[in-house]
This record gives sequence, structure tokens and C-alpha cells, in this order.
Amino acid sequence: MRWSRYKVLRDLIQNFYDSIPRDAWAERFSHRIKQGRLTLASEGVDFSYDWLIPIGASTKRDGGDYAGHFGEGFKIAALCALRDFGWTIEVRSRDWHLVVVTDALTVDGRQLKTLAYEVRTGLAPVADTLLTIAPFQDAEILETALLSFFYPDNPLLGEAIWTSPTAAVYHRSRQPKPPDYPATYDDRGPGILFAGFQALGSFSHPLVICLHEHRGNDRERNNLYRMEVVDLTARVASLLSADAADAVLRILARRWYERPRKRYDFDSWYSIIDRLVRRLATCPRQTARFRADNPHLLVAARVRRSDLPRYNRRRQALAWLRGSGQGYRLVQEAFRALGYPDLEDACAEADGFTITRDPGPDETRRIAILESVAKTLFPDLLEQIELPPCKVIENPRAAWQGMTVCVPRAAPADRWRGLRIRYQLPYVALQATLLQQQDFGAAVSTYLHELAHSFGGDSSAAFSHALSEMLAATVGHSAQVGDWQRAWGRG
Repeated sequence: MRWSRYKVLRDLIQNFYDSIPRDAWAERFSHRIKQGRLTLASEGVDFSYDWLIPIGASTKRDGGDYAGHFGEGFKIAALCALRDFGWTIEVRSRDWHLVVVTDALTVDGRQLKTLAYEVRTGLAPVADTLLTIAPFQDAEILETALLSFFYPDNPLLGEAIWTSPTAAVYHRSRQPKPPDYPATYDDRGPGILFAGFQALGSFSHPLVICLHEHRGNDRERNNLYRMEVVDLTARVASLLSADAADAVLRILARRWYERPRKRYDFDSWYSIIDRLVRRLATCPRQTARFRADNPHLLVAARVRRSDLPRYNRRRQALAWLRGSGQGYRLVQEAFRALGYPDLEDACAEADGFTITRDPGPDETRRIAILESVAKTLFPDLLEQIELPPCKVIENPRAAWQGMTVCVPRAAPADRWRGLRIRYQLPYVALQATLLQQQDFGAAVSTYLHELAHSFGGDSSAAFSHALSEMLAATVGHSAQVGDWQRAWGRG
């Protein structure tokens, strides 16, 4: 077994920590480094050295609010201190004095070294307990170990947000953590998670989360995984009062729309935000205050791409959102408990959805011109697909100039100019104003844009390639384009 200097010091300090009330720790525990000797002292604490002898014997085995609970920390720490770092440990309490030493031991004819204690008894009784380590020159590691324990006066803790006997939440103070302070791998932020009174995790928000009742089962682990930080923080979130949940939720504002990125995403703070919102929602007064401070939140539940009607409706609502100019912000489903509307409901109320109708006589004439463009320029494409009927977007407030619905083709994949034809388009729709104004270029470019969705979505490379092919063909037939443009402008 190999322990670092930090772990040795932390386990030695832990024996003092578990013998002093949390709120008296700063007053009754002290340390001093003088002439290469570290002295740890606890005021008004004494105990029998018999507890330091057998492995597993400890008052902590009976349960209770302790940072340690394995009953062997002092013995292993003493062994590593002497064997690995050459530290001599002495303890003075009651009427006894103990020095950690080694002794010879014969096992199966082999001479071994074993941990031993030199104990003197019958000394003048003392009320305090002192532990000294020498030689000692690791002041920075000592500071890290001392700050790794929870106590209200820990300088890494800022103002209390909420406290209880089993858990607590604080703001983070401005004091930086020591360089080697316990941290969660790949999530080293200012936040601290105290689990079972010891700092075991970190995160990227200026908070200190404490779950005192946590009991780990792996003595060798000094750090929590990200999924464990999320799980323990969610447990604390479930305990908070409404005003505390409000305060914490505001600090975690950038996570309000966080959701699992995959089926099993244990690192997501989705569950934490969900529990904070539901705790906040239990208080109408706090809810009203939160809504007054955050008036432009819209709920956007998960929509699967396979659910084409809802997916298409979501895309339209997002397009409306981008053009609304209202500074709306999307949040997860839990915010419904605070009375916030869904994105789609807000879009519908603002008349932002695309509503289609059949074209009128003059619109039909102009649509026929657009279809002539496609039939003339891309006859090889229309040999493989049917030209979709064209509808009219009636709503002048709709966010899109054109739209279509992409339905995956069940037939074997056909190709056009090397591109796979992936989708069937049941229709394309154009904004009514495109079919009324004199700008033929805007109408034909929008029409071709929608036809190009036979090859993919807006962000796909296949869509961009197909659209480029179509526009290149249009430019290559400039004389015919001129004829169509003149026909377009005639009443």
C-alpha cells in the first residue's frame, strides 16, 4: 500500500476532526510548524492509546457523523509516514506518550520489519491531544489537507445559502483552492463537493455542495467521478427549500437547457436542474419572483427526428424564435412547473407557424413557370422523382420563405449526378409574397432550394452539392431564364 504525503496528513488530521464538533473546529484545533516539526493539537480531547493498536477497532465503527469510518486510518498513515517518508510520529494524550517505530519480526524463518509503538504511561495527565511529525517541510500539502475538510469556517466557503444537519450549500469564496486540492478529473472548476465531510469532487460553478451523510466504500479513492458529482448534487437539490433552490438555480443558469446527449448520459446536470425547479415551484411567491426576473423562457422538450410532424413543427418554431427579436431562451421540461409555455405554443400564439393552402389562378401561372424551370434544367432528375406539387404559405408572419417535408424513400437509392436521392417530397410550399412580387430570382432560388432537399437537410453536404448543381445549370441557361423572367412579370 502506497499513500501520498497528502493522504497520510489527511488521515492523521481526520482523527482530530472526528473528535471535535464541526462548529468548534476552528477554535479547538490548531497546528504549528517550528524547527522542522509539525504539531497538531486538539483542545479538550483525549483518548486511550488502545484504540491505535488493533486494525479495525474504532469508535467510528458504531456509525455517526465522522469523516472516517474504516477504523484503520491512523495505523496505515503511520506505516506509510515512517516507511515511505521517514516521518517520526509521536502522540501525547491523557497520561501516555506514544512513538511510532519499527520492530523485528520473524515469519517462516525470515526477518521482517513491522510497525510498532513505544508507549510510556503514568505521565502527568493532560486534557488535550498532541500529534507531532518530524522532520516536516511540507507546509503547502498540509494546507491542502486542512482545507479538504468541511467546517463552517473553512475559508473556501462563502456565504451560506442553505444548511441542515445532513447537507448544505454555500457560495464559493474568492479564495483560490490550493494547486493539488481534490478535484474531479476533467471537471476542474471552482466548485467543491464535500461528501461525508471531505472534499472529493469539483465542478465549474461557484458553489460548495455538501452531503454530510454520504459514506464511501473505497478508502483508496480521493476523487469522485463526474457521474458521482451529479448524483450527489442531485440528492442535495432534492432537499433544498424553495428560496435556496431559486438561488442555486440562478447560479446554474447556463445549464437550464442541458439535457442528456445520449441514452445513458450520467454526466448531464439535467436531473439537478429538474429537482431545483420542482423545489422552487413549491412556493408561489418564489415562483412569481423568478418569472418576473426571467420573463422570456420557453420550454423545448426533446423531439425525435423520426417523428416528422413534430420535428417539422419544431424547426418552424425555432425559425420563428430566431426572427422574433424577443430574446427568448429555451429551457428543459421541468420549467413547465413554473408556468412557462412550450416553444410551439408561443410560436402558435404569435401566429408564427407556416400555414399552407392551394394556389390561386395567378399563383398557379407562376408556379407553372417554376416547374418549367425544373423540367427544362433537370430532366434527368425528373426521370427518377416526381415533381412535388407546390403549395402557398398563407401566413405572412411565417419565418420561412419556403418549406417542404422530407420523407425517407423506401425504394432502392437512386442517384442524380453522383448524389443519392434520399427523400421524397410530398409537396413544396412558397411564401405568398414570392408569387406576387416581381423578383423572379428570389422565387426560383427558393423553389430550387426546396427541391434540393431531396438529397438532404440544410446542413448536409449532399444538399449543398445538389443546390450548387442546380444553380450552375440555371446560370448555364441564361437565355431561357430571361424568357421565364419576362413571362413571370406579365400579368
